[in-house]
Amino acid sequence: MNRILLLLLLICSYNINATAQKTTIPALIQEQLPWLTKTYQHLHANPELSTQEVNTAAFLKQEMKTMGWEIIDSLGYHSFAAVLKNGKGPVILYRTDMDGLPLKELTNLPFASTSSAMHACGHDLHMTSWLGIAKVLSAMRSQWSGTLVFLAQSAEETGQGAKKVVAAPNFAKLPKPTAQLAIHDHAELVAGQAGFCDGYSMAAVDMLNITVFGKGGHGAVPNKAIDPVVLAAQYVLALQTVVSRNLPTTENAVVTVGAIQGGTVGNIIPDKVELRLTIRSFSSESRHLIFDRIKTIGNNLALAAGLDSSRLPVYDLLDMSIPSVYNDPALGERLRTNLKRKLGESSFTSVAPVMIGEDFGVYGQQASKIPSYILWMGTVAPARKQAASEGKLELPSLHSPRFAPDLEPTLKGGIHALTVSILELLSL
Repeated sequence: MNRILLLLLLICSYNINATAQKTTIPALIQEQLPWLTKTYQHLHANPELSTQEVNTAAFLKQEMKTMGWEIIDSLGYHSFAAVLKNGKGPVILYRTDMDGLPLKELTNLPFASTSSAMHACGHDLHMTSWLGIAKVLSAMRSQWSGTLVFLAQSAEETGQGAKKVVAAPNFAKLPKPTAQLAIHDHAELVAGQAGFCDGYSMAAVDMLNITVFGKGGHGAVPNKAIDPVVLAAQYVLALQTVVSRNLPTTENAVVTVGAIQGGTVGNIIPDKVELRLTIRSFSSESRHLIFDRIKTIGNNLALAAGLDSSRLPVYDLLDMSIPSVYNDPALGERLRTNLKRKLGESSFTSVAPVMIGEDFGVYGQQASKIPSYILWMGTVAPARKQAASEGKLELPSLHSPRFAPDLEPTLKGGIHALTVSILELLSL
């Protein structure tokens, strides 16, 4: 009788341990892997451009509803939030973007997009990881307390989405976060490795069109005209000194003239030329100084060319401006310490600031007292990373039609790192 009882106890103990083992984060991720792969392939094959993410948003909503999350809609374009309340505690906001790029895919993947759009910036990875993290945390409800706000955002690529979200009346109704997180895939980091950059991480972005005026005339009689082509050429060269000669050497910024449009034929001096610029900066002080110098140089070149004050350049700042992304250093240190303890020091690395833009900075700007952090997530197979370092191949960059991540380790690493990070922030 005692032997039978002992055997039953051993069986029960085994079952309890097996169940506990199954609820570990790696076990839950492994269990999800077929679903995660299928989800990623579906999202990758069906990209939708900025503000057009109707089917993408519907797909994500349905998945979150199935997990039992409450959907808060009407957050601008097709943006929405999924909320999971699980007792008292911190409130963590975690954002994914949804839009693809107007790019024809050249990866030759069996699930490649066949439309004129592509997820070349990894938003399909972001969404799949977002769903995977939500599913893991849903299954681990007994191990945490607090509120999760998972935000799915439209139109990141055009700089419009986050601004629409924070301006929406329903955004103010969401639980106020104690911390805000996001990820962005990285085209050079090893798959699954997290990248940290404290402080300014991604640049503020401004798109500026400048109309340079002149006085048209015959190309053979330039002395009877004021040539806006020559004036524009002088202006472009002068703009190259704005960063190098006006900002402190410790400040990074970029002023690029990406397009010049003016004139029709070689023997006609036109009345005007248009310059199209992108401006990247980190601090608000640098941004203001750059704009001041652009206008001062442009106006004075026009006056020096003989134009009066009615023919000074016109500066048209497009409605695409986004602030820089500032990663809270204290939050970064807390996340790194936790990752080192839970996943080991090799699970993360340091990444330098970059001049690309990301509208996640809008959430930090509108609520500067809320600690915010966007982590990079590696996507490159170790063998390819090694070959690239030896000059044997070139890794496709983000926004390349050939960009394709090493999927399984990227998803596993990203979901694991963000899950343990969110669990850390949910602990009081």
